[in-house]
Amino acid sequence: MKAKFKTVCSECNAQIRSGEEIAKSPSGKWVHKYCTSTSDDLP
Repeated sequence: MKAKFKTVCSECNAQIRSGEEIAKSPSGKWVHKYCTSTSDDLP
């Protein structure tokens, strides 16, 4: 899924920019797709 808004990755604390690939972490927070060990991204 692509980010619609700017936010901060809760795993690596780097900025997530609009348009970057993101996924939900097991804790339910948005992270970079490559920062999560599971692939629970939404359509």
